[in-house]
Amino acid sequence: MHLNSGHDTILPTKPEDRNLGLIGTIFLWTAATLVTPTIMTGQMFIPDVSPSSAFFMVLLGSVLGCIALASVAIIGTRTGLPTFMIARSTYGYHGSKFFAALNVVILTGWSLIQGYLGALALNKVTTSLFGFDNILLAIFITQGLVMAITILGHTGIQKIEGIASSLMLIMALAVTYKLLSENGLGELKNLPLSDTPSLSIAIVFDIVLATAFSWITLPCDYNRYCRSVKISATGIVGGYMLGTIIAMGLGILVGAYAILGGHTPTYDPSDIMQGKFVVIGSLVMFFSVVTTNIMSLYSISMSSMAALPKLRFSTAVIFWGVLIIAGTYMQDILMASFFDWVLLVGALMIPVFAIVITDFYVIRGRVLQDDSVNFTGKQGFDVNPAAVLAYVLSAVFAIYFTYVEPLAIGSTAPTFIFSAVSYFAFKIIADSISSKQETSLQD
Repeated sequence: MHLNSGHDTILPTKPEDRNLGLIGTIFLWTAATLVTPTIMTGQMFIPDVSPSSAFFMVLLGSVLGCIALASVAIIGTRTGLPTFMIARSTYGYHGSKFFAALNVVILTGWSLIQGYLGALALNKVTTSLFGFDNILLAIFITQGLVMAITILGHTGIQKIEGIASSLMLIMALAVTYKLLSENGLGELKNLPLSDTPSLSIAIVFDIVLATAFSWITLPCDYNRYCRSVKISATGIVGGYMLGTIIAMGLGILVGAYAILGGHTPTYDPSDIMQGKFVVIGSLVMFFSVVTTNIMSLYSISMSSMAALPKLRFSTAVIFWGVLIIAGTYMQDILMASFFDWVLLVGALMIPVFAIVITDFYVIRGRVLQDDSVNFTGKQGFDVNPAAVLAYVLSAVFAIYFTYVEPLAIGSTAPTFIFSAVSYFAFKIIADSISSKQETSLQD
């Protein structure tokens, strides 16, 4: 397999670069979503709700979340542009810079949390096989490997993610089979549920839906390399569903069998397994983090380049890669804030892309605002006030109904709807005012 350092840009993809087929797209998104935090999320549902109810909510929430993911992925494939070049069309050249920076902060947070989880898994492998226990070295190897692969660019990432995805699927299915063969599916019916549950079925659905939205900044960055819109939409739906169902399903099983077996509640299958499956389970955790963090670091670099067009891809990867390695050593702080981070991501990013989707499909009829995307400086300060105002109100709405007055049904779907409707209304009003001003000047 021949690999070169990547020279990826934020310009539209060339026809010869659109080489990502259906299988490759499915494997790419399976590798991205079959990840440790998603397994942790599945485990979190137990024992507040029954395993069967949790499985059903995972399926339902993932299907609905895929509609939004596919909608964004299609924009990337149609235009050939990365996420925050497309955001210029909605928020304006200068307005989009804030959201690109926000995405960098959020993905960096994800990378730090996931990197530590991956290092824990790698450390467990080296301890089990060689008796070598060094979490600090494991952190360096995990995040260093992520940076080394990301700098290869999209072509190298696609090749490596395809191989890694195949290995993870095989190992994850082997672990799942081992769990079911040792414990039996029927035992799940005997799981004692919590007398004082903190999660309802509706909130479980909301968390699953929010998990889908936590990926929404990435599809354009990768699916712009797909050969067609059909491959893009089908591939991301297939890959996301496969990876998420296996990951959350594994978390549900591990959480349930840990309780039934009298173990401490855990998300890690290796904690309740023996022999070689301790290593296999830990390798699933490790590879899942590496593949996902590669995609995160790539998107961090693309977002940085969209905000700072003169920035080179390799410079962005090295800068953020080194910063993430250093930040991961704050492991205790990271783990204490994991689920708070999941909620914050949803509150801040769902409005961004509800507005982008509404702008592209409803307001502009699937056409980008070219003057903003290809900004030359002649336009002056370029911002879309209607989009920015809708975002501010929607972010306040999301934060209020997430932290201050939590809704019984969760805030993910209401935030998306509120954001889309608000932007549509503000944009119609703004266009009406602009039209009247133009008419008045002509008179």
